[in-house]
Amino acid sequence: MDVIARVTLGFVLLAAAAGKILGWSELPDVLRGYGVPGRLRTSFAALLLATEAVLGGLLVAGLAPLPVAYAALALALVFTLALARLRLRGVRRLRCGCFGASERSTTFLLARALGLTALAGLVVLAAELELGTPSEETMLLIALTVLAASVALLAVLVLALYRQVGVLSLRLGPRAALELAEEGPEIGQPAPALPDLARRGAELVAFFSENCRLCRELAPGVRALGREGLRVQVVSESKDPEVFADWRVPGTPFVVHVIDGAVVAKGSVNTLEQLDHLIALGRARREHAAA
Repeated sequence: MDVIARVTLGFVLLAAAAGKILGWSELPDVLRGYGVPGRLRTSFAALLLATEAVLGGLLVAGLAPLPVAYAALALALVFTLALARLRLRGVRRLRCGCFGASERSTTFLLARALGLTALAGLVVLAAELELGTPSEETMLLIALTVLAASVALLAVLVLALYRQVGVLSLRLGPRAALELAEEGPEIGQPAPALPDLARRGAELVAFFSENCRLCRELAPGVRALGREGLRVQVVSESKDPEVFADWRVPGTPFVVHVIDGAVVAKGSVNTLEQLDHLIALGRARREHAAA
């Protein structure tokens, strides 16, 4: 069992290093999401890649098992603490550089880091037992590590439950978005100028501002619509104030549904239910006009 755990941990680290090599060009940008300063990203990426590759190779080869196992445990704890910090700061999705640069839920990434920490702890315990009876200090350290991982896992589960409650609350309330004729672009008319607007097929333009709590809560739902195939563009008030003026945006969050370049629905939205209703309303209007 100890050999299986050690070799498994080694191959996981080697796979993570291989993923970083394949996605090397994107790795500095991935590290930006973890808060690594720009001037240090390339050096930090190289150091992280080398550490994972060396530790993984030594674990698979079975060389210096105890020091390497402790080093792997320390690395796993660094990953866990970094992800826990981001999750507590409200970061819900993050690009992962371990096995590709795809964006994943920080809850999933944190749970995976906790699993890696637990596996590294098991390898440390196995290495200690192989060298003889562990000291009381070693057993206390291992027990504290397991306890910390368990508490962190419980925190992840509580945060996941809290997020689900938040999503449910977002779906409660009035069903329809607040659509006023004097706010936003005119229904049925071509959408105002916007650089990345394709003007073909269905598109959603979401107007958000940085200090808007509702914008932050709606952002995951808007990104999910993009992953489902709807072309989505988010306009930031601080970066594009002139676009806000051209589109007559009264405040945030404000969403405009565009089909083939024409405005079919618009309104201030406060819940995911209202966002879904606005999209459905735009499709119904388009179908009715084409009939």
